[in-house]
Amino acid sequence: MNSADDMTPKERFLAILQGKEVDRLLVSPLILNFASRALGMKVRDFCTDGKNMGNANIACFKKYRHDAVYIFSTTSTLAEAMGTRMYFPADDAPQVETPFIQSREDLKKLKPVNPEKDGRIPVYLEAVKRCVASIGNEVFIVPVIGAPFTTSAALRGTEVFVKELYTDPELVHTLMRAVTQSVKILIDAYVKAGGVPVTVEPVATGSMISERHFREFTLPYLKEVYAHIRSHGLPGVLHICGKTKRVIRCMAESGADILSIDNIDLKEAKELVGERVCLMGNVSPADGMLKGNPEIITDMVRDCISKAADNSKGFIVATGCEVPIQTPHENMMAFLEAGRKFARLPIGLN
Repeated sequence: MNSADDMTPKERFLAILQGKEVDRLLVSPLILNFASRALGMKVRDFCTDGKNMGNANIACFKKYRHDAVYIFSTTSTLAEAMGTRMYFPADDAPQVETPFIQSREDLKKLKPVNPEKDGRIPVYLEAVKRCVASIGNEVFIVPVIGAPFTTSAALRGTEVFVKELYTDPELVHTLMRAVTQSVKILIDAYVKAGGVPVTVEPVATGSMISERHFREFTLPYLKEVYAHIRSHGLPGVLHICGKTKRVIRCMAESGADILSIDNIDLKEAKELVGERVCLMGNVSPADGMLKGNPEIITDMVRDCISKAADNSKGFIVATGCEVPIQTPHENMMAFLEAGRKFARLPIGLN
């Protein structure tokens, strides 16, 4: 453990949720496929084998001691389990190859997901269980689920799906209802395995859709998802990358307790929704983690904390989106060291 830390990540997270005193803010970079690098693994080997995925995340946590361990390879995992065909590059994130819903008739083929059998969900469940058994006493294990809008887009094809917000809203809602049912089934499976599931909606970013469409096609289903997560006594976490200013008020209405945000000024986000939700973000993954250097990253972390550490509902130091797979080790260390230094309370930014 970092010598400056007085609590385990799990103790720290629980204390924050319960409104108790903590040694510092949470420092939680979005380490996803990057975890494969802890064991020198190719991404394809990491994301197609539960033992590999679990062991790599365990090794990554022991190496970096980040405040949450995310189990993830692609936002399309649930869509894959429901019928979408994926392509697996040797050393990059899986990609959608053939969406399952090619016509209206295909909607009749949709079935609720079976987490024990369908797609690669058994891989994720094995990874979650392996991590819970090994490090779950120290840190929360956080499986990541593509939320209803993003999963629906991967089932239909994103470009076609977004067009159908205008041309065939009935199809969109039919698909969203079916997907939401499977999201809730998957939440239950991950909770049973010992995980704390979170949901991501990157396709519902303000870069892609309007506030009006978010309110019509995304918000009602997110509310249903977060009510379900809360029924397990767990907090709701919503991540949307890209430009979120257009939709951030909607995000705060979803029932999520924590908003993980990317391309928006944290001070502005705090002014818009900070009285309602905990904010999480948003060091640049590309310009900071991948292309930057330790000095640049330290400045970015300091800037984020200076803008949002006083948010009334709390703040988590994080990257704006997934840590790039090729991020240099020294950049990851710079992020964590700066976060732990500047996020200690009540020392401030000196």
